[in-house]
Amino acid sequence: MSSLQKDMFKKGRLPSLGSLAEDENDDSASPSALPPSTTFKDRYAPIDWRPYFDHSQDVTCEPGDSFRVYTLDAKQTQEQKVPVYVMHHGAGAGALSFGLVARRIHNELQGSCAVMALDCRGHGHTTTTDDTNYSLAQLSDDLVNVLAKLYPGDNYQFILVGHSMGGSVVVDIGHKKRLPNVMGVVVLDVVEGSALEAIQSMNKVLSSRPTSFQSVDQAIQWSYKSKTIRTLEAAKLSVPPLVRFDNNLEKFVWRTDLELTKPYWKEWFTDLSEKFLGCPASKLLILAGTDRLDKTLTIAQMQGKFQLTVVMNSGHFIQEDAPDTTAATLIDFWSRYSKLVLPKSLVRSL
Repeated sequence: MSSLQKDMFKKGRLPSLGSLAEDENDDSASPSALPPSTTFKDRYAPIDWRPYFDHSQDVTCEPGDSFRVYTLDAKQTQEQKVPVYVMHHGAGAGALSFGLVARRIHNELQGSCAVMALDCRGHGHTTTTDDTNYSLAQLSDDLVNVLAKLYPGDNYQFILVGHSMGGSVVVDIGHKKRLPNVMGVVVLDVVEGSALEAIQSMNKVLSSRPTSFQSVDQAIQWSYKSKTIRTLEAAKLSVPPLVRFDNNLEKFVWRTDLELTKPYWKEWFTDLSEKFLGCPASKLLILAGTDRLDKTLTIAQMQGKFQLTVVMNSGHFIQEDAPDTTAATLIDFWSRYSKLVLPKSLVRSL
């Protein structure tokens, strides 16, 4: 949360759609990603999830509750328990925000691990009987229930990865020991102190976001040009499920109304630092800047109670802005604290 907010506050407001209109005729927007002759529609066209995950499926846990999950299978492993990276996104985002990282991890480990990312309730393609219940208890229940359906029994070893709000969810589960065989808990760019301080400014951020778009392509364009997501490939993959077509407006609007999450903001982040440090599993915190640490975590980090990695030149969505660095950090974390047998070629590169 903190780095995204800090970037936004420096600018005062997010850019309007009108300020981005000139980009439709600007062939220099992303010269490294696409040839100069590429049209606006091609440049910001959505891309399919299939190159990044093996499967997309809807998992029913309770009647009326269907959770969209994307998975990569463990094709081979020398582990007695199959390693599974479990990835939970932040508020207003979705499972596909982990697409680039998931594929890189799976490729580097040569298929020796599984990866699962889900759209939590009220997000993406997930539908529930109560899409506005964003309480920490409910979100934690949902993830535990989905994992019980996908990975039953005692044959799996989990590393829980949560971004922003998702960090609060995986910490809550890890701290309360709600899952068996949790090897590690990883939090991406959220710290209790800075998150709670930033809450009072979030209304300004939300009010400055566009409320509708003429097309999915325009939503992708805005997300990329506003630097909400700084990698065009990631934006083209993750943004489409974040909007839906409104028949009354005849425009695309946000799938998730972040205003409805406001009652839960303090609950998500209160006591997050102590709960994180209290998780019995190995712990990793990945931040977009060293100034994100609060006092509790600063002291704990000096005492070696968790691993800290700072990713420079990244925004709030670290997994999308710096997928190679994020994937390498997650692989290294697993290799340090588990008995995972890495491919020899990868061991030499770490």
